[in-house]
Amino acid sequence: MSSFGYLFIKEMKQFFANPFMPVVLILLPLLLMLVVPLAANMEVRDVRLAIVDRDRSDMSVQLIDRISRSGYFVFASYDDTYDKAIHELSKGNADIILEIPAGMEKAVGRGENAEIFIAANAVNSTKGTMGGGYLSSIVSEFSSDLSVQGGQGEGMPLRIVPQYRYNPHLDYRLFMVPALMIVVIILIGGFFPTMSIVSEKENGTIEQINVSPVRKRDFILSKVVFYGLLGIFAFTISILIAHFVYGLASNGGMLEIYVSAMIFLVFMGGFGLVISNYSETLLQAVFLMLFFVLIFMLMSGIFTPVSSMETWSQYVTYILPTRYFVNILRAVCLKGSHFADMSFDFIMLSVFAVFINVFAIVTYKKQN
Repeated sequence: MSSFGYLFIKEMKQFFANPFMPVVLILLPLLLMLVVPLAANMEVRDVRLAIVDRDRSDMSVQLIDRISRSGYFVFASYDDTYDKAIHELSKGNADIILEIPAGMEKAVGRGENAEIFIAANAVNSTKGTMGGGYLSSIVSEFSSDLSVQGGQGEGMPLRIVPQYRYNPHLDYRLFMVPALMIVVIILIGGFFPTMSIVSEKENGTIEQINVSPVRKRDFILSKVVFYGLLGIFAFTISILIAHFVYGLASNGGMLEIYVSAMIFLVFMGGFGLVISNYSETLLQAVFLMLFFVLIFMLMSGIFTPVSSMETWSQYVTYILPTRYFVNILRAVCLKGSHFADMSFDFIMLSVFAVFINVFAIVTYKKQN
């Protein structure tokens, strides 16, 4: 058996000899995927709505009733004029204004179009934009029903027609669940190899490796491969939970998902080993790793779109490999993209993976 094979077996025995690490391997994806989407759901609820009903007709009452039954809105005020509603919005008593124009029912009866006006408070951008999106969707559905009842064919009597591609029901879990799958890989693929080498430093067992004829390349690759396989195992658990618990069915191929996950795990393993090369204690390694992991998660579009960041920070994301993995996973899961559609992201992710592992081998100081 080659030295790489012996080192791989050593890593496996060392990992399972620790009663804590196998438990973490199972519980981490389970807790993240089962608890966080339910506890940290950022879906907007209880949006305070100010209504200005200039029409005061049966049709406007039906529209308001449709909005109330959606479960997303609470009525903050029912005003006669738009100025009063703006006053409520400026004081923070309302989040969105819905203005129903005068003569809406008569215009629709004559086969004409009526314009519904929506004003959202964008101070809280998430609540304002998502709440406005929900409201536009409800009005559009109501307009479609009016068109069918009036025998107008494809005509839309109310002019609000928003478009929500790849997430037509505005389900935030379709955005959240793939993000948590990425977090699982970051934590498993990054922290485990980091703690492995630093623990050997603290226990003194790494000195036996340093004085042995084992090559640095085999030593580093054995850890990258072993903990990469553990990461794939945890990633598979996350995929199964996403499918059977949340109903997230990938629109693309599983081959693209797993190839990108393996490349990213190779990067995270190499990155963790670089951190361990410059750390002498476990505490130091954990804090260094946590510092970079927070950057990876907060600036790569995992939880917030890159396009909503400041311009300078958008350029910074190009040097973060997490950005490319996020693009690949979301494109495959939600859009059904394939290798050809994401060739640039795969190339960049592979470049980062090769570079960081070469750097890990070079910076590992093996003393004979």
